[in-house]
Amino acid sequence: MKEGDLVRFAMWGEFDHTTDWSKAEKNHIGTLVHYDKLMQAATVLYEGQLLKVRAQLVEKAGRKDAENR
Repeated sequence: MKEGDLVRFAMWGEFDHTTDWSKAEKNHIGTLVHYDKLMQAATVLYEGQLLKVRAQLVEKAGRKDAENR
């Protein structure tokens, strides 16, 4: 992932955090502003707000995700 990519992510509290976080349902689409590999955190622009999200909860969105929005 690089800055400016369209990403889908899960917000904290919307999933059962006792299970594997990488398998959380990622329902939100935003733009990746910054990705810190060392701290494993991503900053995402979503609806005019900057959100800091764990890297396990973020993945690059594909073409179908963009078309569905």
